[in-house]
Amino acid sequence: MAVYADDTRVFDACLAALDRMDRDVGVEGVFTLTCITGHDTAADPAWPRTSTSWDGTTLDVRCGSGRLLVPGDGTARLSLPPSVLGVPDAIRMFVEGAAWSFLIGSGRVHAVHSGLVETMGRGLLLRGASGAGKSTLTYAAMRAGFRICSDDWVYGLAGQRPERLWGYPWRMFLVPNSVEHFPDVATITPVPHPGADLTKLPIEPPVEQRRKSCSVDAVVFLDPSREADLSRVGPQEARQLFWDPALPTERADVPDGWVDELLDRPCFVLQRGTSPSDAVRLLQSAARSL
Repeated sequence: MAVYADDTRVFDACLAALDRMDRDVGVEGVFTLTCITGHDTAADPAWPRTSTSWDGTTLDVRCGSGRLLVPGDGTARLSLPPSVLGVPDAIRMFVEGAAWSFLIGSGRVHAVHSGLVETMGRGLLLRGASGAGKSTLTYAAMRAGFRICSDDWVYGLAGQRPERLWGYPWRMFLVPNSVEHFPDVATITPVPHPGADLTKLPIEPPVEQRRKSCSVDAVVFLDPSREADLSRVGPQEARQLFWDPALPTERADVPDGWVDELLDRPCFVLQRGTSPSDAVRLLQSAARSL
């Protein structure tokens, strides 16, 4: 990965991103990121408000006058105003977004909007639409001793069966009202975040509970029903449950056949109920059944 930047903070973020990305996901190769420092304009400061567009060939992410362009040819161009360069989370998200977009756009990996946790040596993929409670359940699982691979996105190698997926175990984000379930997060200061809430609570899983990757031994679909329950589902229903909440990027980039292979293992529907702790106990029962 070649980096050309006029600000050392971008270099530092690139080094951190490369350190966290496993070579097994195909990070070796030619990828050039060029970053220049712009000037704050009337549109700044804009963080955490961002917009993303995709025309089939180029990813275009904007934040005020800041802009990331990843055209899919092994290059990325990033222009950041001082107001964004002063926010470490913003630099990190732009840099990591460029790297992952390159890997996805070049056909090296598939990106799936799901969480991934591990207990009893079994990896459980948590699938659900935005707002389904993936991060809340992941945090509750972490508190119960699960290992954490990701609470939001996972990545699989293209051209290989999805037996193992990679994630981002260094940080997860909870919505501010998570304090209703977890009083221990009340002392955490919210940070700006480019999500619907614009602020989230940053959580750093304990080092010993982090997993860069883990096997997928079962797929668990999250159902927001208020009565907690766990049930098995067959391949046809599992396929519908996977694709119904799929994001446009998943529909465009993740092959049907790869998803069918992902679902070729035990699949469950987890009705989350009103207690994350109860939902975690149901996850544990799913792991024990494997």
